[in-house]
Amino acid sequence: MNKIISFLFLINLVFAGDSNHKALEIMERVIAHPNPKTSISEVHLEIIRKKGSKTKQKNRAFISYEKLYDDGDYKKKSLVKFLEPKSVEGTGLLSWTKFNGLSEQWFFLPILKTAKKIKSKEKSKSFMSTDFIYEDLETREISDDSFKIDGKEIINNRDCIIINSSPIKESFYWGKKIYVDTQIWKIRKVEYFSAQSKLEKTLHFKEIVKVGKYWFPKILEMRKENGNYTIMNVAAFKPDTGLDDQVFTQSFLVEKN
Repeated sequence: MNKIISFLFLINLVFAGDSNHKALEIMERVIAHPNPKTSISEVHLEIIRKKGSKTKQKNRAFISYEKLYDDGDYKKKSLVKFLEPKSVEGTGLLSWTKFNGLSEQWFFLPILKTAKKIKSKEKSKSFMSTDFIYEDLETREISDDSFKIDGKEIINNRDCIIINSSPIKESFYWGKKIYVDTQIWKIRKVEYFSAQSKLEKTLHFKEIVKVGKYWFPKILEMRKENGNYTIMNVAAFKPDTGLDDQVFTQSFLVEKN
C-alpha cells in the first residue's frame, strides 16, 4: 500500500510540474507580443460608487506616457498626468521599473508642490479614488509569480485557459486567476484574491483591437465585489511617438501642463 501511495504521489508531482511548465509557456507567449518602445495614451475614467439604492459617478481624464528600454538599469518608465476635472488637473504618477523587478513610484498633488515617493506599504492604497491600487499600475516580471493551469472557460464566445498565479515577489494579493484568450494570446480577465477563497475584484479587458502590429484593450473595467467599479476608456493610443527621457523625471511630473 505504501508503494502505491508513493507511486501516486510521484505521478501527481510529475503532472503538477508539467502543468506549471505549460502555464509558464502560456504566460511567456502572452508577454511575447510586440510592444511599442514609446507610446502616448489618452484615457477617460468613470468611477462608480454604490451605496444602497444610490449611485454616484465621477468622470476624469488623464494622459499616459510610456517608454521601454533595452539596456541600462530600467526596463520601463511611465508617467500619468490628469487633465480633468479642474480639481485634479496636474495630479500625476511617475513609475520606474528596473530589470531586476524592483520598482519606484512618485505621486504628485499640485497642492503639495512636490513629488512624494510611494513606500512599499502604501502600494495597496487606492489610486486617485479608483478601484485600481498602486500595485496594479506597476509592471510585474514573469519571474515575480508562479503559474499553474486551472482549466478552461469561454468568455464572450472566446476559448480561454485559466492560469492560477501565486506571488513569489511581495504582493498585496494572495493570488490571481488569469484568463488567456487562446486565439490571440491576450488576457481577457483577471480575478484578484485577497485570501484563498476571497475574491477581491475582477479586471475585464474589453474591445481588444490591433493598431499596426500592437494589440491593446480599448476598455478596462475593474469591478469590486461590493458593487463599486472603475472603467478606463482608451480614447486614443499613439505608438512609437519617440519620447525624450526628460518626460520621465520628477521635474516633469511637477511641471504645469
